[in-house]
Order: sequence, then structure tokens, then C-alpha cells
Amino acid sequence: MSRAYRINVKESLSRHVQVDDGVCSSLELLPILEKARMRELLAAELEGKGFKREGNTSTRKEGDGITVSVELDTGEVSVTAEGHADVNLETERTAVVDNTLAGDRERHLRDAARQSLEREAKAEEEALRRKVTEQLEAKLRDLKDELDGVVNKVTGTALKQRAAELGQVEEIHEEANGSITIKVRV
Repeated sequence: MSRAYRINVKESLSRHVQVDDGVCSSLELLPILEKARMRELLAAELEGKGFKREGNTSTRKEGDGITVSVELDTGEVSVTAEGHADVNLETERTAVVDNTLAGDRERHLRDAARQSLEREAKAEEEALRRKVTEQLEAKLRDLKDELDGVVNKVTGTALKQRAAELGQVEEIHEEANGSITIKVRV
């Protein structure tokens, strides 16, 4: 006569999860002045918006793990977001078996528990990835308006400097919508 055994298996999984997401774009700066002067105008305007310059790159760290970098020579903008989470999961499996199958059944229970924990960990990682992507998309909407304003300001400043090089500036009229009228006597 065989005896029935109850097998309890507990498994746990702990890991640190990091996810990254990013997007690149370009600022459309017109080549009104020579490249070095346009770069300096862009750097100065970005500095006024809280960017820190390191060589030919200006960078600003936002909250929630978002970093905005602008390559001053090319106008390439990269926005990256990252998220971190500690995943701690536990599961328990129980089975009743007869004496002859106890070893195999325990091994199968442990394997099933580990696979279940891996699926749960992947689901939590994917949830974190979606959250980071949503934060990035929300930041991009705000950032687009801010960077468009920077480009407009740099373009206006460059136009004023270029007008001064062409002749005597008699009048500058700036509209609230961003348009500029410059009267130059050549």
C-alpha cells in the first residue's frame, strides 16, 4: 500500500529592473550666421532655460529620470527616460502524491513556480516600461513648445545681428506672435 504525501514548495524571486526609452529629433535652425556664432546663441538661450553646457552639448535633467540633451553643432535633441524598480515576488505550490512520485513531482512544482515568477517579473518590467514611455511622451509635448521658443529666440537674435552687419538698423518691430520686422539702411 502506498502512502500519500503532501508537498509544499515555496519559491521567491528578487531582482532590480531598469528600463530606458528615448527619442531623437532635430532643431531647425536657419544658417543665418556662421556655425560657431549660431552655436553660441543656441547655448546661451538653452542656458537661460536651465541647461548645463559640457563642450558642444547642453544637458538638463528633469524629474522622473528624464534627461534632455542638445548637440549644439548639429541641433540634434535627444530625450531619454529611465525607470528603476525592485521586484520581490513569492509563490507557493502544493501537491499530493504517492511515495513513488514524490521526487519528480517536487521538481515539477519548483519548475512551475519559477516559471510563474519569471512571467510575473516580466509583466512588472513591462508595466514599468509603459510607465516610463508615458512619462517620456508627456514630457515631449511640453518640451516641443519650449524648444520651439528657443529656436525662435535664437533665430530672432541671429537676424538682428545679421541685419546690423548689413547696414544701419533703423527700426526693429517684434510682434507678440514672434514675427520680426527689421528696417536696415544699407
